[in-house]
Amino acid sequence: MAHTTSGNRQAQMAINSENRPKYSDDQLQTYFKRIKIPHKYLDSPVLSDPSLARTKEHGLPLMQALARYHVCNVPFENLEIHYSKHKSMSLNMDDLYTRFAERGLKYGRGGRCMENNGFFGTVLRSMGYDVRNCAGRVSRMMSPNAETREQQGQTFDGWNHMLNLVRFDGEWWVVDVGMGAFGPNMPYPLRDGFECESIAPRRIRLQWRSIPEHAAEREEEAQKLWCYDVCFQPWGAGEEGEEVRADEWVPVVCFTETEFLPQDYEMMLWFTSTSPKSFFTHMVLCMKMTLDEEGEKVVGDVTLGNDKVRKTDGPMMGGKKEVIREMKTEKERVDALREIFGVELTEEERENVRPEVRLQ
Repeated sequence: MAHTTSGNRQAQMAINSENRPKYSDDQLQTYFKRIKIPHKYLDSPVLSDPSLARTKEHGLPLMQALARYHVCNVPFENLEIHYSKHKSMSLNMDDLYTRFAERGLKYGRGGRCMENNGFFGTVLRSMGYDVRNCAGRVSRMMSPNAETREQQGQTFDGWNHMLNLVRFDGEWWVVDVGMGAFGPNMPYPLRDGFECESIAPRRIRLQWRSIPEHAAEREEEAQKLWCYDVCFQPWGAGEEGEEVRADEWVPVVCFTETEFLPQDYEMMLWFTSTSPKSFFTHMVLCMKMTLDEEGEKVVGDVTLGNDKVRKTDGPMMGGKKEVIREMKTEKERVDALREIFGVELTEEERENVRPEVRLQ
């Protein structure tokens, strides 16, 4: 799992399963409080009988609720890169627990994919779930740079994304709480041809296929990967004005079932945190998903990107957007993080903001 050892030791997966990171019952209770999950979900028999975590009947509904409340209360953000004194991230599960759960109750902090999914995978494993850590390549159609989308939209980044597979009654499900508004924001089965609605009216699908980038001379001989796509506006107007299926699918991420190890994630995290080719290094980002009144569906997001906060009702693209705050000074951005996202930066963090991203 994504667990970095301390000191000068090299990262590795603990050979003895008993030595792999898990959180105690008290630590899990702190996490449940952090994500504000309603008490009705904590009546699940999974919490008294961990063997039930691997069943669709009991384990799946609880995991669906945990994922939903996680993405709506733990932000997808890269503030550690820009505001911490050390400008580096830890994938140690004790460090992540402290940031996400323990100090998270006061400071409201989150992280990016490897932090969110590494931590969430450990939460699930601590409850008895069968979890495998995997990785993906993000489509360049997801780039915030319009030129990149236009000229390289059919290509993918290198291995730069982490996600989890969780098994129920012998079938794997994909669980990704580390992609913000770009992600599914709901677990879905690892099943070729699966399609459903996510943030209405957006639809998502999963296909087992090759991507355009491959070395094979014939496409049918190319290596296949799991490809997750979205259709932001499934319906369009026909010739007579009636609604017709648009089926304009956009690639988001392709991934593999291969298990990735802590040392793999260390390299991925380093590149995405330091390379000028990674948009994370020159953009301040903080994002939370929003729930409906019943707390049963994710319906939109609130996103801070550099100097603006946008609220979207519906999917990221095609939804109703409005700018709810513009920031001209660093103080205004810090205030927005606190007032809108519940993120409280310490005095040390505020003083150590990177000059490249600092507002006036």
